[in-house]
Amino acid sequence: MVNKNLKTEFSSKMEIVQCLVEEWGESADGFYNSSTNKHVEKFWTYNRTLQYLFKLRREYVRTEHGRMHKSLYYAQ
Repeated sequence: MVNKNLKTEFSSKMEIVQCLVEEWGESADGFYNSSTNKHVEKFWTYNRTLQYLFKLRREYVRTEHGRMHKSLYYAQ
């Protein structure tokens, strides 16, 4: 069951992060360097961030309390 309204093509990491913030309630700060955490941006590359978004869409559902793995959600 794929939602046709979800954006699947992105031209920058910033667009992917914005989508994660809007769709999943993620914090944008977690994908970029901060003054105390310099290695974050090296980990969250464009491709890794995109794959994370697609994994959330594929394996999780949004609930009123956050997110839940689909296997647990549909088992209820």
